[in-house]
Amino acid sequence: MDSSIENEQGDYLYSRAPGSSPDKKVVMVMIDSLMGSTLDESLEEGSVPALEYLIENGQYYKDLVAPFPSMSVTVESTLITGEMPDKHRVPGLSWFKQDEDRIVNYGSNWEFWRENGLSQGLYDVLYNLNNEHLNKDIPTVFDDLDAQGFTSGAVNTVLYRGNTEHTLDMPPLTEQLSDLPGTIETKGPDNLSFGRLKKPDGFESEAFTDGIFNRAGLVDKYSMEAAQRLIKNNRQPDFLLLFFPDNDKETHKHGSLHRDGFEKADGCLQGILNSYGSWEKALEENVFIIFGDHAQNQLNKTEEETAIDLESLYGDYYIADLGDPVSEGDIGLGVNQRMAYIYDLHNRNLIPSLAGRALNNPEIDIAAWLEDGWVKVMSPGHNGELRFKRDGEITDSYGQNWTVQGNEKILDLNKKGESEISYGDYPDGLNHLETALKSHEPAKLVLTARPGHSFYADGIAVHEDGGEHGGLHKNDLLGALVIAGTDQEPATIRIVDLKNYILNLFEDME
Repeated sequence: MDSSIENEQGDYLYSRAPGSSPDKKVVMVMIDSLMGSTLDESLEEGSVPALEYLIENGQYYKDLVAPFPSMSVTVESTLITGEMPDKHRVPGLSWFKQDEDRIVNYGSNWEFWRENGLSQGLYDVLYNLNNEHLNKDIPTVFDDLDAQGFTSGAVNTVLYRGNTEHTLDMPPLTEQLSDLPGTIETKGPDNLSFGRLKKPDGFESEAFTDGIFNRAGLVDKYSMEAAQRLIKNNRQPDFLLLFFPDNDKETHKHGSLHRDGFEKADGCLQGILNSYGSWEKALEENVFIIFGDHAQNQLNKTEEETAIDLESLYGDYYIADLGDPVSEGDIGLGVNQRMAYIYDLHNRNLIPSLAGRALNNPEIDIAAWLEDGWVKVMSPGHNGELRFKRDGEITDSYGQNWTVQGNEKILDLNKKGESEISYGDYPDGLNHLETALKSHEPAKLVLTARPGHSFYADGIAVHEDGGEHGGLHKNDLLGALVIAGTDQEPATIRIVDLKNYILNLFEDME
């Protein structure tokens, strides 16, 4: 393996200790909201030739389980660390950071950032997310591959932490709208590309699809272009992670059955395969892993039918205005679209009453909280309660052991004898709720919305008659997974296990 790193002029910058050259490289493409149900329809119509080719020559799974809350930052954090939120410490798109007395929000929409602090929001995404918030004690896939002597790269993923120093160059508009510095130093894999802010190493002076009308390069076409330049110029790293984000906006707007977005993404995937001269050669030289980061739940047609207004639901409690210290309120809100954290900011034992208020609303699906070492779960649609905790004599579909008591129908658990359970509507639901509740302080209630509904609060958009995610239901969680170029199968079909799968691929290909 040529492990030397060069600059644009071809000068050697440094050379890592050589590792074993893999038989194949690995290209991993995350297509936002790629789901098996809609992909099947496109396959039948022949409108996704690249995905069809990879499926015909590989493995296809329709039930890849995303972590919870099923928001992209948590999904990507889980993907690159192989851990759940209780370990990697990125508990959602929106959450309460107690030591700074503020709501962290990585970009629900511009309105939220405008009210909560635009500069802080941008800095959270561009620096804090990778360099401060993501647990520094947990190695990423980029760290582990680097330790083994393999090179890696990331294009347009918001999570990318590695060992190599990189500089993000702020575009003029960002400098005008915020008080961010002109450059931000960050750490990532060997070759990092993040839209206009950081072009691929060696191609800084070249033109990309990165103008203001193309979201500064945070689009599918830019991701394709970056991959093509690396491939055609023999700079492709051993592991390359790409993000195709466009389909998310399409499904939010047009609904969960909309297919144009990922069919356009397939065109970009074709562009990458074509870079090798032939698709056959692409598979001879690479393992391709294509997956959806989560699903999309179809919302009701109007905002009135869709929105669960948390500020009205908890109108008896004071909630601080966005941008003010959160602790000025009685409770705080971390809204992740179809999931929400409700915080008891001053540990006044408010959780039971907050849960009781939620359980009177039939639009809410699940209410869960920690109580005396157990996770307690209730639902407006079921009688009684469910309690569970890790370790015990019951083993689930993923080999995790639990003690479970109470009404198992609340989480649609299916018992097999006395010692085994499987999941129905809430895949990996026990693990999801426990790790979300243990991901950060202070005391909190987790709420999820029934299918068709989404939570609303100040600054949060509701995509009525569109698609939405964030929740615990299989409609939020189950994406598609396509693997081609290897016969090795994942041990389990969960995003949390894909990091180990990638590392095992390299171990077997040494």
